Amino acid sequence: MAVPYRLKKAFLNLLLTISACYFYTVRFVFWFVNYFFRERVYVTPPTDRLLLISATQAVRMISKKEISSTALVESYIHRIEQVNNTINAVVVKLFDRARQQATEVDTFMALADEEDIQKKLEEKPLYGVPFTMKDALEVENEIVTCGVFNRKSTKCERTAEAIKRLQAAGGILLAITNVPEVCMWVESVNTIYGRSKNPYDARRMTGGSSGGEGALLGAAGSVVGVGSDIGGSIRMPSFFNGVFGLKPTPGVIPLIGHVPEPTGYKTHMLRIGPMCRFAEDLPLMLRIMAGENAKSLNLHEPVNGKKLRIFYMEGITGSPIIQPLEEEMRYALKKAVNFLERKYDVVAQQIELPSAKHVMEYFTLSMHEDTTDPAFNKLMLCTNGTKGEVNCYTELFKYFTGNSNHTLSGIIAGIIDSRDPPFSESHTKDLLYKRDRLKRQVKELLGNDGILLFPSWPCTAMFHNEPILAPFNFCYTALWNVLSVPVVQCPLGLDSHGLPLGVQVIGNQYTDRNLIAIAQVLEEGFNGWTPAGPL
Repeated sequence: MAVPYRLKKAFLNLLLTISACYFYTVRFVFWFVNYFFRERVYVTPPTDRLLLISATQAVRMISKKEISSTALVESYIHRIEQVNNTINAVVVKLFDRARQQATEVDTFMALADEEDIQKKLEEKPLYGVPFTMKDALEVENEIVTCGVFNRKSTKCERTAEAIKRLQAAGGILLAITNVPEVCMWVESVNTIYGRSKNPYDARRMTGGSSGGEGALLGAAGSVVGVGSDIGGSIRMPSFFNGVFGLKPTPGVIPLIGHVPEPTGYKTHMLRIGPMCRFAEDLPLMLRIMAGENAKSLNLHEPVNGKKLRIFYMEGITGSPIIQPLEEEMRYALKKAVNFLERKYDVVAQQIELPSAKHVMEYFTLSMHEDTTDPAFNKLMLCTNGTKGEVNCYTELFKYFTGNSNHTLSGIIAGIIDSRDPPFSESHTKDLLYKRDRLKRQVKELLGNDGILLFPSWPCTAMFHNEPILAPFNFCYTALWNVLSVPVVQCPLGLDSHGLPLGVQVIGNQYTDRNLIAIAQVLEEGFNGWTPAGPL
């Protein structure tokens, strides 16, 4: 006997009400404990003027001999030493090599004439500027762990292609930053380096998996960095730490040298991309890392904002497993929409994508589409030449007795991640149809001139361990990995608790320049990166 539609709807509404009460209770309990029993610690704003210029400005000033590469590198080294005890973001320091490379830059600049300098900048558009990267991109002769305990002594035999291109462009790799175990959690914590903390409130999360990178940028310990993103791993940390982060069009930046290496549909979902404090550095970084592929993005072409079609959504509705959008996040979204409407004299259109509520099923299916991919509990053991797998049930017991080399989030993910198909054959076919239909729907909606504004997360940065009780909030970012579209996260100032607000801007494939243009406009309207400070 079929259940009447009205009865189904009433049951869903009841479920959503119970869900909202649950999430509200979780939020209140963590707020109460932290507010009354733990002191807020934040990173003080930088006072060194060299920490307040963009990478684009720094290159220009180095070329005009207004500043030296050595002075810039030393400023960031000093800042890292100043803030890292608070945020625990940097896990590998490459300071000696960076100083040597900066000296080489300054030696060249001292002897070069204007023509030589111009030629050098054409070859090396990041000449003399330091950058940082997450602990999931290989660097030859350096230890890159991806948060995996068994990789803590393993040195890489190659350098990731995206990093090679930045170095070839004159960028100076200064440090490697923290990630969660196997880069698969929204908090950057592992048993090698510990937990990274938010520069705006050290009681709170930095996001994952590029969480150390986001925290370092938010603390002005880096000007530009490199992250990667399969479910929001660039955009979540960029949002929680108040900076810009771009997940570019698939295939533009090569994935060679990423740990772990993606297979199957994951190659459509995983992206390497730039994270930065200043929006003008997005095209610079993207152009360098994309290489010849940058031509397909037409980054040099101007964007006429008045001809853009603007859409917006107020989050993912109708799913009881995802936290409802909080009011300050909704208000930030609407402020961004209203600003763009006034700026371009257009009318934004609110839309709904009802099938987006199935995003967790789409994401799970997409992550398991290639059955030859190693199980998560095998990745937890990944070292060169190591075989076997972690018994996550045994590790769970060892964790609670203080004897495990793995994190609780990693162990739980290993238990959930079965090698058996996650869905029945008929359900899989149904989900594939719905996922691909949603992809076509978004593609046709946006075309070449449409952008979609969407909340970065249901709420601002949670307290440490709080996400364990709200594990599906990452669906706000993962939706766009499933649909394989480029997205930029943009900061929108701070909320009433002194935490960064933000918004995601989504476009169709190869329309990255539209997203960058909007990021630059929103930076003008909302002042972009805002340092932490007292309430």
